[in-house]
Amino acid sequence: MSNTDRDTLEELLRHASPRPVPEPDDVAVAKAAVRNDWINETSRRNKRRRAMLLATAATVLVGVFAAFSSLLVPTQNPVQLAAIQKSFGPVYFLGDEAELRPTSELSAVMSGQTIVTGDDAGMALAWGSGGSLRVDENSRLRFAADGTVFVDTGRVYFDSVSAITAGTETSDTPTFELATPHGVIKHLGTQYMTRVDTESLVVSVREGAVEIDGHAYDQRVETGQQATLAGRQRPSILRINSTGDAWAWVTRTTPAADVEGKSLHEFLVWVTRELGLELRFEGRSEAVAQVAVLKGTIDVEPSEALRLRLATAALDWRIEDGVIYISD
Repeated sequence: MSNTDRDTLEELLRHASPRPVPEPDDVAVAKAAVRNDWINETSRRNKRRRAMLLATAATVLVGVFAAFSSLLVPTQNPVQLAAIQKSFGPVYFLGDEAELRPTSELSAVMSGQTIVTGDDAGMALAWGSGGSLRVDENSRLRFAADGTVFVDTGRVYFDSVSAITAGTETSDTPTFELATPHGVIKHLGTQYMTRVDTESLVVSVREGAVEIDGHAYDQRVETGQQATLAGRQRPSILRINSTGDAWAWVTRTTPAADVEGKSLHEFLVWVTRELGLELRFEGRSEAVAQVAVLKGTIDVEPSEALRLRLATAALDWRIEDGVIYISD
């Protein structure tokens, strides 16, 4: 605004008549009305603020309740995975409070359990859906509901073919799968041995084949091969025999064999499979083995059982280059 405009405005205001002064009572009424409006507006704002805070608190409580409720959902019921057929030496399972309990209290292995073997110990388990799992000394195994057996350390053997063993129980348990700190092993119809320690995984296949899903490399291992996986190195493959000292511990864990009503031929097939040998007949020995019927249960190591049973059947035997020859 210019100076001329200001002078003109001041001149007009000087000629204007003075504004009337309101009465004190009117002023008091006006102030009271303004105060009431202010109080009402403030009250509405506080109510809205409290409603928002209550809604936020309710949302938080719902979230907390949902999280807490999820912790209260009952866990899946344990599943029986295997029956214990043989156990010797110090063998334990972990109790509810991580204490070691003797397996004498157990007849079966359930999902969620951990088995621990000590010095000079061993176990034989009949896998529910078929096959035989053996556990060597100084081993630690954890069993999951999906059929996965976690070998933290130690040595195990698995035969996917059901044998003529006593006390075998079959059920709808999952297919056997072995997991280790170095990779997962899936069998393709086989007999194989696995050794696990902190440094490496060694898989030896006696028959059939396995697939190893390693952390760094995958590897297929077939009959007569041994694969070693260590760290991020490529797997090393060696040729191995199906018998010998490396397999000797397996026969110590062989469970009792129910041969009642079985033929001598069936018995010989079982023995040679336990020993990792090939079976061949000479002369009329196979015909004799087919008709001879056995009774009872065999609860000695396979080599001793072979000697005793063939002696009563008037048959002879010899082992040459991984082959057992039966003759009359």
